[in-house]
Amino acid sequence: MMGLAAPTPSMDTEMQPLPRTDRPPQGPSRRETPNQVTDAGRALGIALGLRAEECCDLCYSRATAYGWAGRLPDPDYTERSRGVNWLATVMVARWMAYGVPVAAEEMQYIAERGDLAASLQQSTVNITRAYLIWRDTVGEILRDEAARLQTPREPLNDALRVVRISCDASLVQVARAFDRRMTELHAELAAERETLSHQALHDPLTGLPNRVLLYDRISQALLAAKRTTQPFAILAIDLDGFKAVNDTLGHDGGDVVLQQVADRLVKSVRESDTVARQGGDEFTVLLSRMAAETAAEVARKLEVKLCQVLAYDGKTVSVGATIGVATFPHDGDDIHTLLRSADQAMYRRKREREGGQAR
Repeated sequence: MMGLAAPTPSMDTEMQPLPRTDRPPQGPSRRETPNQVTDAGRALGIALGLRAEECCDLCYSRATAYGWAGRLPDPDYTERSRGVNWLATVMVARWMAYGVPVAAEEMQYIAERGDLAASLQQSTVNITRAYLIWRDTVGEILRDEAARLQTPREPLNDALRVVRISCDASLVQVARAFDRRMTELHAELAAERETLSHQALHDPLTGLPNRVLLYDRISQALLAAKRTTQPFAILAIDLDGFKAVNDTLGHDGGDVVLQQVADRLVKSVRESDTVARQGGDEFTVLLSRMAAETAAEVARKLEVKLCQVLAYDGKTVSVGATIGVATFPHDGDDIHTLLRSADQAMYRRKREREGGQAR
């Protein structure tokens, strides 16, 4: 069950460290404590403290009579709640017996229940009900002890007021902790969703857009091109000699080379363009708002750029690149046709190169 803290000056103020005594008053000279305490109030506070364990048991049994709202708590949550309940009862008893108010660290311990409840996705219904059960149970014990001790009405009313203030102040503190933790959890969830979304749409090795995101970008380019009649181009890139790189540097070295190739591609095109990895040593570039002649020139420059020497672990390697170009609307007016046209152009160029080398 949830516990309550000793009274605070205001429900809406944060707890500040307060003066306290290390031992109970002894004799008339020790009657001055952080708050004046009467003999009747002291006796009532001591009696409450002696029944703190009983109070916890009563709160627990009464709470179980209600159906638990939402997600069920785990054993650690229940056990910690009983401990907080006991501490809250003792702190109220200490206030009444010796005038020692709650300290900041004690209130923080109580308020952590709100943080834990939010972390465990507990309903605030359970938290609020637990506080009200505690308030009523402590009030019953105080009335019972006041009757046994023949406590005057004024000390009893003061004690009941302390309990009410404690309940109100602690509920506000726990609600703040609950809200603060929920805000943190929402931020963490948003960050996690963003990470998962990025992973779903990007290649894990190079960080480039993957096939899914590439298709989405091409779809958007098609819609824009059909609306504005502006052409765009797709480059199909296949690295030459990459198998030799893997044989020379191993797969780790091959991965580094792919990352370096991806970096060069991104730096060689505009921010409005899209560089994607199709898998293996195949890349695709979407050149937005670009005519066929300009796209062919970009392809030639990229072939030169990718042929530059790459370094890894003290070794240097070089790869070549063959690039095929397809433009909208000349080579197709849908995603699959354009991608197929770019691939076919790339393979034609590769065969032309091989034929030239053979001659």
